[in-house]
Amino acid sequence: MSLTSYTLRCELSNHTVWKALQTKPLPQITSVIILPTHKGLSEQLSVPEILPPGFSSGPKADMRTTDQQALVERDLIGALKDMKGLKHFTWRSDAGPVLEEELWSTLKVLGVPSLRIIDHKACDFVGMSGPIEYRSFFESSHFSTFTQLTSLELETRFLAGFDVEDDNKYLPSLIVLLQSNAESLEAFNLTFLDPDALVDVTQILSRLTFQRLREITFRRASCTPQSLSRFLSAHPSIVSLSLSPMMAGRRWEQLSVPADSLPNLMHLACSPFHAAKILNGSESSSRPLFCLTGIDVRQVIKLSDYFAVEKQDAYAEDEEVVEVDTYEAEQPITAPWRDELFSKLRSSKQITHVALNENDGPKDSEVLAGLMSQIRWIDVGTKRKDASSKGSWPISLSKFPELRTLHMRGTGLCLDYLPGNKILNTRVENDIRTLAQSCPKLMAYEDYGHSVIIRREVKLALEVQPRTEPKDRLKDGLWWPSESFVRATVRKNAGPDQPGPAVLDAGYS
Repeated sequence: MSLTSYTLRCELSNHTVWKALQTKPLPQITSVIILPTHKGLSEQLSVPEILPPGFSSGPKADMRTTDQQALVERDLIGALKDMKGLKHFTWRSDAGPVLEEELWSTLKVLGVPSLRIIDHKACDFVGMSGPIEYRSFFESSHFSTFTQLTSLELETRFLAGFDVEDDNKYLPSLIVLLQSNAESLEAFNLTFLDPDALVDVTQILSRLTFQRLREITFRRASCTPQSLSRFLSAHPSIVSLSLSPMMAGRRWEQLSVPADSLPNLMHLACSPFHAAKILNGSESSSRPLFCLTGIDVRQVIKLSDYFAVEKQDAYAEDEEVVEVDTYEAEQPITAPWRDELFSKLRSSKQITHVALNENDGPKDSEVLAGLMSQIRWIDVGTKRKDASSKGSWPISLSKFPELRTLHMRGTGLCLDYLPGNKILNTRVENDIRTLAQSCPKLMAYEDYGHSVIIRREVKLALEVQPRTEPKDRLKDGLWWPSESFVRATVRKNAGPDQPGPAVLDAGYS
């Protein structure tokens, strides 16, 4: 039996490939990723097309109507039916599938255990009476009856928290799907795509228990503090945990997470108030937690920076809803979680990798260094408008004596990706040399698509390298770099002894 396996990664419109696979089946294909036609910066830099040996792209099909898209999808489905070893399927096409029932049915018959689906509510196709509305996967009889899933990533516009009727229509189907896979699911990531979405997932957290869950992510979700406390205590197998700010929200102080919970946690992505409650505050903690992303160490804040004034917290039916004080939310105050957070950070000696969500300049790095001088990998976060100039960064970063890898997105220090330009120009090279002289153990500066490797054998030298294509099946998150680091650090090709993530942003493999 051949041990060779292949990944196929291309746009749906590449019908030449789907037709070829029907005449020349390749059962060794284990992963199929349908790419979007319109790509953002991160995807353009790091998500090239991948075709198995012997296959090549041809002219792209015209898919301006649903009938045209359906013809291409029929070729795709015909090709999929011969992929007996298929383990993962991603749908990231710009529009939802037209033949969705047939597509899901085919994947279900194949027993594909890992799915990543982008659920579009509408697209630019124009029918006889205007734009075509697509059905959600929540409405598919085949999708809701998948079983034995080990990984499920859903991104949807159909649930947004705007319409109770819609929520009541779609959320029960999702809960049924999750209940059917509660014994097998190891990774569950749920994103609500509408920028203004806020969906209450209290029912999921309070009603479901997953036997093998290792990775869970929520974006643009809310929940009661009681349901989140219950869920975290009931899932000791969690390795990677990512939470939306409005999960518990303004009621964060009501979170109760026992110190002995989450004994396998390696990565925590959350807001600073979550970290204040979830970190156990013990220097002798047995948790393998070494990576913390999403926090900040700002002293003066506005609550509206964390909790949008137009968004209401989640409450149980028998609880009295407290209205948001919009005036108080805009007033500068000392961060109410600061003392508890700082105490927990100071005692979390095992954490060596930290990504700040945002910063008020180099002074925030100095505050963090005073709490966690052991940090080896850092993303200093997005600079706020009142931040100091980048000239102070070498001094503040020198206070991390163990620092190996540095991300500085949003601080003005970035590689040049403009066509025809040198990626490492003189200005950035001088800045990185200054940082390297201030941080004697610094080994790499990482940007979107490249790493600047710092060598010190004879004299200090800089070498630009493409960031490495992942060898493991990493999921295709686009939240750089923290999301890529989540994916890397909970897999076997990265660990707390490494200087930083060993993988590229936005895996798609």
